[in-house]
Amino acid sequence: MVLNVFPKIGTTKSIAEAYTELKSKYSDQDQEYPAQKAAGSLGGAVNGGTIILNPQNGKYVRVR
Repeated sequence: MVLNVFPKIGTTKSIAEAYTELKSKYSDQDQEYPAQKAAGSLGGAVNGGTIILNPQNGKYVRVR
């Protein structure tokens, strides 16, 4: 789902933008607990190295 929000390498979004888009996508699928799924997806993507959080500007960047 994170790859739908960050479609290309180099895509940059703020924390709020990424979280809101993911939450919306999970809500559209009638998933239970969309807020928790969105947070878990962002955390998993950071842990897996798909996106990184730039500490200088507080934005996520897709790196692979």
